[in-house]
Amino acid sequence: MRRSIVFTALLVGVLCFLTLFAAQSWAEKGIVKMVGEIAAIDLMHRTVVVEVPVGKAVVGEQLFTVGGPLSPDAELKRGGRSAKLEDFNVGDQVTVLWKTIDTGHLIFSLEAK
Repeated sequence: MRRSIVFTALLVGVLCFLTLFAAQSWAEKGIVKMVGEIAAIDLMHRTVVVEVPVGKAVVGEQLFTVGGPLSPDAELKRGGRSAKLEDFNVGDQVTVLWKTIDTGHLIFSLEAK
């Protein structure tokens, strides 16, 4: 009886570990989705800076800055339609998909409603 309980607990623990490991390996390698406001656009270098509110501080909101180049195959949408970087403006509310790279952030998608 004691051996069966220990074995079952060990089996459940191993399955939980494997499930967590598999879920992380199946996830898109560190891609994050956030909603924020465009703070800057550099058309020449195809870079964008998005300020994302992350909580309330004593004075105002705390912001997380997502800034970097667009990936070569970045998906840009405005109003549900395909768009160009030129179609976006500072102050636009956007959903941004990005991941951390050695030089900052790489942006995979920008979508304005």
